[in-house]
Amino acid sequence: MIFQILDDRNECFGIYGDGKFTYDRIPDNIWGTWNWDHRLANRNVDYASIYSAGKTLADVAPENLRSRLEKRESKIKSFVKSAFIAKINMKEHCLFDVIPEQHLMHYCEVKNEICQYVFDSYHKPQNHGFMVDLKVMAHGIKQIPVIIDQEVLKKHAKHDNKANVLLNFLNGKNKPICYDIWGSKTGRLTTEKGSFPIMNLKKEIANCVVPKNDIFVQFDLNGAEIRTFISLSTGTHPKADIHLWNMENIFDNVTDRTVAKKKFLAWFYNPNSDAIKSDYYDRRLLLNKYYKDGFIHTPFGRKIEANDFHALNYLLQSTSSDNCMKQAVKIYKFMKNRKSFVHSVVHDSLTIDLAFEDRHILPSVQEIFEDTDLGWFKSSATAGRNYRDLQEVSWLS
Repeated sequence: MIFQILDDRNECFGIYGDGKFTYDRIPDNIWGTWNWDHRLANRNVDYASIYSAGKTLADVAPENLRSRLEKRESKIKSFVKSAFIAKINMKEHCLFDVIPEQHLMHYCEVKNEICQYVFDSYHKPQNHGFMVDLKVMAHGIKQIPVIIDQEVLKKHAKHDNKANVLLNFLNGKNKPICYDIWGSKTGRLTTEKGSFPIMNLKKEIANCVVPKNDIFVQFDLNGAEIRTFISLSTGTHPKADIHLWNMENIFDNVTDRTVAKKKFLAWFYNPNSDAIKSDYYDRRLLLNKYYKDGFIHTPFGRKIEANDFHALNYLLQSTSSDNCMKQAVKIYKFMKNRKSFVHSVVHDSLTIDLAFEDRHILPSVQEIFEDTDLGWFKSSATAGRNYRDLQEVSWLS
């Protein structure tokens, strides 16, 4: 049956479906709902929000259902507002305790009808399972607040405006990273409002972030978008540092890695530049394969609207991100039930909050990270006692 969960708190579990409420168990015949919930782990459930690529209920609802949804949402909000005016602490009461069952039923019914419409009108996306896994990982990361050395942050705040803003935002508390898996057009992770701002944390002040365990270990894919380009065109890419390889194989009379990197990226991110011509970097080949009728169709199942100028960038950014996230999910599962855990994922890098007792797993973690669906991607490994001061490390597998 199609169903809706009544509250997102563990102590407030309830389900509505087939015209009735169930509070003491999860029915066996559930199969579809709007959004993922951590209490549905290991259940084979389809999610309409994933079918619709993260659109809202109002976005996907046909006109007749949209007007009913607005009416029912307004009614629900009025009950919550009344509870607030009556000084009822919603942290101590479940949603279904303050909303009359009849009105809750009408609200869930319209949500069920919208879900049914989505399941009937949209094809199940190729990446449905991956998006569920991404939700699971994001939820797990959210459960562990980022540990802040308040004294270090206060020192930075005396002369750094961004540190001062962060200090005021945190207000002495440790806040979690709350990822939004639908926050960007290409699928790159963003963070929700109120989240610890890991995605744009200024490097100079990042030493205020410290591990819960013993040390941070960070893995960073080398030239991920560039390797993605090569993988999608020729299918193979060098194991060596990508910018050194480009210096030796793409450019003439360039002997400095920094110069080679600068020249290459100037071409790479400018679709109008023709400074590089190589079978390894054939833009037209990729666009002919993945860009059709105004949409990019990535090998990981995403369909992204694009124009000619942005098409290649969207393809590479989205594919590279999904390739990295798939490895992050594998590592998250690999580390389940250990003291160490996945601390954060930022673009092409993954950070482990490592307990020394788990240090023997690091070669395996790096191997998982590098062995991607697009081939073997070289990565670097760095470690340190805060999020800023990380030094390169290596080990024998």
